[in-house]
Amino acid sequence: MRALIVTPYIEGKLKNIIIGQEFDLVICADASLDAAIGAGLTPNVVIGDFDHGNAPKFDSIIRVPCEKDDTDTMLCVKHAILHGADEIFIAGGIGGRLDHTIANVQTLAYAENHGARAVLSDEKNVAFIIKGSAAIPKKDGYYFSLFAVGGDATVSIAGTKYEIENKTLSAAFPLGVSNEITSDKAIVTAHSGTLLTVFSKKE
Repeated sequence: MRALIVTPYIEGKLKNIIIGQEFDLVICADASLDAAIGAGLTPNVVIGDFDHGNAPKFDSIIRVPCEKDDTDTMLCVKHAILHGADEIFIAGGIGGRLDHTIANVQTLAYAENHGARAVLSDEKNVAFIIKGSAAIPKKDGYYFSLFAVGGDATVSIAGTKYEIENKTLSAAFPLGVSNEITSDKAIVTAHSGTLLTVFSKKE
């Protein structure tokens, strides 16, 4: 089951970010309802604390306290998993407040640890978690970066400009930044540890 989470901060147009994709569940985080409706979506639920304004007029709203442990996006991810989502596409959530961007990256890891593959995306960036092995298709015009998260990772990478075999990527040094996929796809194997994969559009 595929879920879409629309965040309040989106760089680019939502319609372009989700083009060609279909979703079984659409969740709006906090103040993102207008963006969702503007992209032709009919949300199933809106979840948020609405700390920057009044809750929108919508039939299905889950209002939560401003003082809480979870971000609004994390609450949306938990709601999606609770309702059976095993694939989650988070639109936006990159840029703006740095603390929220980092929180959203950690949310990707939370989803992965709870049985759901999550992707964080705007018009210029795509991020997701890798555990084990993955074949990652080339995206023309994008840099391809790998970062160890939650501790060091032992990694092999093939099909890229810079290839490595059984090399340790440190969580304290960005060795895997700004690589490029030179084949149809990159083959990435995390022999140990967890990897954050990022595609960033070349300027």
